[in-house]
Amino acid sequence: MPAFLPLRNPIPFYLPWLLGVAGRIVPERTARYVAGMIARPRGQNPTQPWETATGTVGHQIEIRTGLHARSWGDKGPLVLALHGWRGRTTQFRPLAAKLLERGLRTVALELPGHGVSVGDRATPRMLGELLVEIERVVGPVHAAVGHSFGGAALGAGLVYGFRPKRVVIVSSPTRVSRIPVLLAKTAGLPPPAMKAFVKILDHDAGRPSAELDLVSTAPRPGVPGFLVHDLQDPVIPYSEAEALANAWPGLKFMTTSGKGHRDILSAPEVMRAIVDFVAPTATTTLDAEGA
Repeated sequence: MPAFLPLRNPIPFYLPWLLGVAGRIVPERTARYVAGMIARPRGQNPTQPWETATGTVGHQIEIRTGLHARSWGDKGPLVLALHGWRGRTTQFRPLAAKLLERGLRTVALELPGHGVSVGDRATPRMLGELLVEIERVVGPVHAAVGHSFGGAALGAGLVYGFRPKRVVIVSSPTRVSRIPVLLAKTAGLPPPAMKAFVKILDHDAGRPSAELDLVSTAPRPGVPGFLVHDLQDPVIPYSEAEALANAWPGLKFMTTSGKGHRDILSAPEVMRAIVDFVAPTATTTLDAEGA
């Protein structure tokens, strides 16, 4: 199953054998090790040419000690952007340029464990609680845009009280709680340790981890949403987007073809649709239609 593989840290050939043995002798300790391994980003995905081809580079800011971001613009409604697993803030550079043209400023977070931001792990709960904290620091968020794992984090943020006026989800796992279990099985975690592993996930989430999934959280707060996904996405299957669309009445859903998982962020028609969805003029129209 190719889905979700780029979210995985490389698994050495010998690891399934070691985990198989350790997971039967010390299941809880082994489960905790695997949970930490899966939550730890390592390295970054290759830089795409379009990340530096258009728009301005923006400037680095420190939102709080150790948490960095890239900012474009210093006035106008705020668009908060979250990159994906092993992603980077420059992936939003082309979109930020389009948003600036419509009078919106963009702040793209450099997630914990990525780039120069501190931390060695990232989980949906950590990022969800972080979004609430950031909203208190930077003020009201007009729109939040999340790509891949960053979109999944928006779902967790909604659980903890993050309330942007608009949500845009691009190429995201909408049932993110399934990914750690899939990766643990791929790593060879045996049944005794797998049971402990699931308990750890739920404990770390502070609730059943599935309650942080976008399919569970996004439809509830009444925040207008826009979902974009490519039919041939090789990383996150299109079925993830279909699951969210089926669970979320009123969700605006855009399907692309041949844009892939990351290049979709720079596709002109996708950027145009996102800007039209989050720009203040579009907001007024959409609110009037929903009234």
